[in-house]
Amino acid sequence: MKIFSIVGWSGSGKTTLITRLIENFKARGRRVIAVKSTHAGYGVQPEGKDTARFLQAGAKEAYLLAGKELLRMTPLAEPGELLAELGSRLGQDDIVLLEGLTHPGIPIIEVEGPRQGNALKTGPEELAALVGVSGGLPGRPRFHPDQIAAIAAFMEERHEH
Repeated sequence: MKIFSIVGWSGSGKTTLITRLIENFKARGRRVIAVKSTHAGYGVQPEGKDTARFLQAGAKEAYLLAGKELLRMTPLAEPGELLAELGSRLGQDDIVLLEGLTHPGIPIIEVEGPRQGNALKTGPEELAALVGVSGGLPGRPRFHPDQIAAIAAFMEERHEH
């Protein structure tokens, strides 16, 4: 599987980029998994609701079926468990896009928003590429946000996890 972290300041266009990459990869027959990370104390199920109670009681997994959507909840002791969990469920040709989540060894693509100017969220030495409309970084590819096919090709060629 190929895994990339997509990072950037709030409002930079991370979600838009990921959505467009998903559409591109899907059109080419690839299966894409997107993982959104939030640090805002978000809870999928409020305290005391059924699925939250199932997890608190020790269930390995809890599922919430709402219409045509299935939400799978699995308690993780540490962020590194996410990669093991994904690795056990995904195939070699699958693409994983992590929004707002980094892990050692996973290439980082930073989205530079129009309001941020040249202030990067990630150190230049950690970046695999930059997506934005301003100047680039020496030794790192820079893509315009509309170059979706080129970004996808870079991702396909860049990394095997």
